[in-house]
Amino acid sequence: MFKKFLCLNLKYKITLTYFLTWLGFLISFSFGKFLIFLSNILKSEPIKKPAEIAKTFGEMKFYAVSSVISQNVSIPYLSYALSYIINNSISCMMIIAVFALAGYLSSKEKAEEKEYLRFICILFIFAIANPITALIGVNLEFKDLIAIVPHGIFEFFGYSLAVVLGLELANIFYPIKEKVSIKSIAILLMSIFTFISIAGFLEPIDWLIYNYAKANNLDLFKTFFTVYKSLIWGLNG
Repeated sequence: MFKKFLCLNLKYKITLTYFLTWLGFLISFSFGKFLIFLSNILKSEPIKKPAEIAKTFGEMKFYAVSSVISQNVSIPYLSYALSYIINNSISCMMIIAVFALAGYLSSKEKAEEKEYLRFICILFIFAIANPITALIGVNLEFKDLIAIVPHGIFEFFGYSLAVVLGLELANIFYPIKEKVSIKSIAILLMSIFTFISIAGFLEPIDWLIYNYAKANNLDLFKTFFTVYKSLIWGLNG
């Protein structure tokens, strides 16, 4: 089954991976909420430890990048945006590297195709589940996820492209199908940074809207709709 997925053309593979990434995010987010709910019911701290550890790890990675950027960029908005862009770009590069390394090591060890497919499938499932990103926001309510959507549309697309690029690089080392061209790899790489950058510039705006709406007890959906409608009309006008 997974081999059929790997043999899909890039367009279908990217589309399917994009929707699976959103699904994986929602499942991981729901799992984190379930852990917290279970912990509160049973009054057991260890149950929600996995969510807290993943959340702490993700936040530490972001703040490490943010502290370096803020020392060199004096404009707060630009500082936050660049922090998100660099942090998410690093995550994408790590995903690409892990898949490529998996293909290289499997080829070097002369692993059987069945064993290789099982290994790469597990990596794919973990990648699309995106547990760290989902668990970072585990304290949000389900209705608050509207704050994720505007920048998430672009961020998850960039992330999905990174997963697909990782699979294609793994295929170069351990061929399962016809290899993609260098041109396709370059386009994928540029597209990743493009979508991650768009998401990075939107993310500070999204959290600003979210915090403003919460502070003033406003409806989140209406607030986001009003702000983005004004932004779009402003750009067009």
